[in-house]
Amino acid sequence: MTVHALGTGGGPIVSSSRAGTSTAVTVDGATYVIDAGMGSIRNYRSHSSWAALRAVLLTHHHSDHLYDLGAYLVTGWEVPGESFSRPVRVLGPGPASVGTEGRTTSATTEIVEALLGTVFASDVAVRREDERRGDPRAWILAEDIAVPGGAGADEATRHPETEPFEVYRDELVSITAALVDHRLCYPAFAFRVDSRYGSVVVSGDTAPSPNLVRLARGADLLLHEVIDLDSILATFPDGPARAGIEVHLRESHTPYSDVGKVAAGAGVGELVLHHIVPNTPGAADLAAILAGARADFAGPVRIAEDNDVFRVGTQGEAAGVVRHELAGSNA
Repeated sequence: MTVHALGTGGGPIVSSSRAGTSTAVTVDGATYVIDAGMGSIRNYRSHSSWAALRAVLLTHHHSDHLYDLGAYLVTGWEVPGESFSRPVRVLGPGPASVGTEGRTTSATTEIVEALLGTVFASDVAVRREDERRGDPRAWILAEDIAVPGGAGADEATRHPETEPFEVYRDELVSITAALVDHRLCYPAFAFRVDSRYGSVVVSGDTAPSPNLVRLARGADLLLHEVIDLDSILATFPDGPARAGIEVHLRESHTPYSDVGKVAAGAGVGELVLHHIVPNTPGAADLAAILAGARADFAGPVRIAEDNDVFRVGTQGEAAGVVRHELAGSNA
């Protein structure tokens, strides 16, 4: 079971050091991608093929988790000799439904249809006629993840307590989800991938979340978002917009002083920090982030760099053995 950090930066910015958030989990040659941040597709193709891709899962609909989604889907459909080998499922939230009244929001199914039917409509039409390509909708199957019944949310309770629930299963993996707390991005999910080799959890964007702790219980590897709040706030000029973004950052992300508590509470084997905010080169205090996480978690802690590889068990090894092939380095 191999975990590739395709993109480790957070936020809707273009960074020269980190691609946008995306993680690939590969089990016996099949790959499952969680989120599709800006620039991640290049890193995906450096290690995997379109034939290997089975599913793309979206934690939520902020742009920094979606920028490359169209590229993942259309490129795998239209390139001869590098195409999907089977229909690829795209799973993610329905439309945002808390505190967004009067504003347009979209479901995952609507986003995918907009990409195929509007954004890339001319490309699809020309290639189907000119190159005799099939209908991409036969290869790209979008689904909205249903929130468990009774897990209602409102502006006062944006993070209802739920148990983990299954969203995907094939002969190699089972993928479960939990609702996490990302302010008005409701529903937002964390995902857990279990295979015969071990288990990996990707937090998505969230404030500290009891639901996530339940989902991650006993996992071999937890990839969790982290924010250096003081450093990111120092980059914003004073003004009305600053107040709004500060509230969002404080209420919907996990500061490095809390992320170790989450890992310890879940009893995971190893903590890997990604979705680093701030994401401009040198802006985040990586030493402080590591120290803060290690203060409350006794297991191994790393800050992921793009193209880092983590192996959770392999054939002939017990589940839970984590091997590293690091593109970057941190103690």
